Amino acid sequence: MKQLESKQSWPQLAESPRQLAYLEAHFTNAAAPLSRTLLEAVDASHFSLGAWVEALLVLSQWLEARGLVLCIEDQLAYTECACAAAGAGASLSDLPSLVQDLLQAYGCERAVKK
Repeated sequence: MKQLESKQSWPQLAESPRQLAYLEAHFTNAAAPLSRTLLEAVDASHFSLGAWVEALLVLSQWLEARGLVLCIEDQLAYTECACAAAGAGASLSDLPSLVQDLLQAYGCERAVKK
C-alpha cells in the first residue's frame, strides 16, 4: 500500500491528467484503509482503475453542480453500488455512465448541502 501513498505511482495508474489530478487530490497520503478500499473495490469489479476514477469524477461533478458534499468513502460505496447494478453484464457497460444513470434516476441521499 505504501506505493499508492506516493505520487510516484499515480502516473503509471492514471489514464489521463484529469485522473492523475483526482488520484493525487484524494488518495495521495490518504490513510491506508482508504487506498486499500479503492483497490479492493476495483479488484472486485469488472472495471479498471481508470473507469473507477472517471466514475468518481462524474459523481464529484454532479455533487458540485448541486452544491452538495459526500465523503470519499461514501463516494466509493456509491460507485460500488453502480458496479453491482450492472450485474453480470458489467464488462459491457461504461462505469461512469452507470453512475450518471443512477444519479439521474435516484440522486444521492447521503449527500448534504455544503
